[in-house]
Amino acid sequence: MGFDIKAHRLRQDGKETRFVRTPNQGGKVQPLYLIMHYTAGVSAEGAISWLSRAEAKASAHLVIDRDGTVTQMVTFDRVAWHAGKSRWQDLEGMNSYSIGIELVNAGKLKRVAGKWVSWSGTVIAEADVMEATHKDETAPAGWHTYPQVQIETAIDVAVALNASYRFLDVLGHEDVSPKRKVDSGPAFPMRSFESRVIGRA
Repeated sequence: MGFDIKAHRLRQDGKETRFVRTPNQGGKVQPLYLIMHYTAGVSAEGAISWLSRAEAKASAHLVIDRDGTVTQMVTFDRVAWHAGKSRWQDLEGMNSYSIGIELVNAGKLKRVAGKWVSWSGTVIAEADVMEATHKDETAPAGWHTYPQVQIETAIDVAVALNASYRFLDVLGHEDVSPKRKVDSGPAFPMRSFESRVIGRA
């Protein structure tokens, strides 16, 4: 599976990936960082439908489904509204300095009547849940795990992005909006992801 970028659009095996335009975007972006998010839902179509509506006041450059299907929503030279109130080191407002990828994932879960349930009430199968304590929290919670095909696709896409834009680093939303956001969460293998994308130990 080969990804590359032409005219700020993602291509897979020489063909442009699906593009669903969102009105929620700004001017020119200076893509110094890649920021990883989860959608807090289980449906790519639900996320794409919501992010393509003006009232969402949010967007991402890419949405990657659990089966590895990729949809682009904002060209990589424009600001997407994915990080909100955010800062990293001396940069404030990280939308202007990053490309944002949303991974379809229910995120943080809680136990209700013996089952793992998302914020929206979706029951997540026990086999798809890990228990962990978020780095900014003190109590363990359930976290929806990421399928290997989704992670591998995200790595392939991120490697292609890095080849074009030369990121300084890969961050989670939780890094740039600590205490306010907990994605991409402890189920996301950030260390190994970062080393495969940026190429550092």
